[in-house]
Amino acid sequence: MIEAQFPANWRQLSREHGLDCGAVPAQLGAKVQDVSIPLRLALFHVGTNTSLKTTTAMAAAAGMIDISAVALHKWMRKMGAFLAALLAAMTDVARSFAAETWAGYEILIVDASTVVRPGSGGSTARVHYVLRLTDLQPVEIDVTDDKGGETFRRFESRAQPGQLWMGDRVYSNPPGILAITSRGADVLVRYNRGALPLYDVRGVSLNVRLKLRSLRKPNRPREWAVWVHPQGAQPIRGRLCAVRLPPEKADEARVRLRREQGAQATVESFEMAAFVIVFTTVPEHRLSTEQILELYALRWQVELTIKRDKSIAGLDRLPNYRDDTIRTWILAKMLLSQIAHRVTTPRVDLPPCAEIAAA
Repeated sequence: MIEAQFPANWRQLSREHGLDCGAVPAQLGAKVQDVSIPLRLALFHVGTNTSLKTTTAMAAAAGMIDISAVALHKWMRKMGAFLAALLAAMTDVARSFAAETWAGYEILIVDASTVVRPGSGGSTARVHYVLRLTDLQPVEIDVTDDKGGETFRRFESRAQPGQLWMGDRVYSNPPGILAITSRGADVLVRYNRGALPLYDVRGVSLNVRLKLRSLRKPNRPREWAVWVHPQGAQPIRGRLCAVRLPPEKADEARVRLRREQGAQATVESFEMAAFVIVFTTVPEHRLSTEQILELYALRWQVELTIKRDKSIAGLDRLPNYRDDTIRTWILAKMLLSQIAHRVTTPRVDLPPCAEIAAA
């Protein structure tokens, strides 16, 4: 059932990434003659959060293979590139199943989450997501160490005309916006007053705080034409869209701000917390101000996906300290999430034996 969810060329992918199990004949002492065996053990080890020793002991008891925990660990160390290629192939397949697009756009949501070992004093790795809004399928997943920054530039090669890339404040800066728009795609980001200077048509710095004061009544959005000035590039035209929150929502936003920033929160921060402010390069004739703000509100879906991967899939339970095996472990978790999603949907792929049994 699991193998049936893989792309047809998954064994070829394993050979391309150095997992050629047939390279050493069995008569010369090679225990592993099929890549499906270490892959199965790795997925069991990761999916059940079972130790390497327990995993290999259970495999021996089941008559599958008798290898040591050290041997399985060595397989885990060299399996990362193959799992990354396999995961990329599976997420690319989902592209053809997108149900619809918004105003002709393929909308992609970008976010990242840090993961740590239990008891660790700091972050161990960061998982970067690109999810398609229409079906919440991953278009790309990248795993870096904890120094890997959140930026649109990480996915610049993925951007293409017809796409709308959406991110939170972290992605709201001139270099990241340029990385996406230079490829013909558009962006929609939460306005970051500290990292995204905006200018008017004359090149004069825009006083966003002053503009917002004209929004006296809640739920009445407004927008202004603005320009972003990336260093060494032509200005990028966009729209600053904003709406004042109802009093109770504004109070909730200020409570969150006080909780997150504490004594560092400024008077200006509390004032701007009463608004939802976004920047976009989408032309007005394609999406209105109301549609832009409504679309950004849907970004919370990616937060649910990350929480699910952490709480249900156990993504934040890293088992060791080695960078190579941590990458393999995280990618295996994401691969299992993809398999679980597929086998619970009507389009699940069945192995031939299951199809015969069903007939």
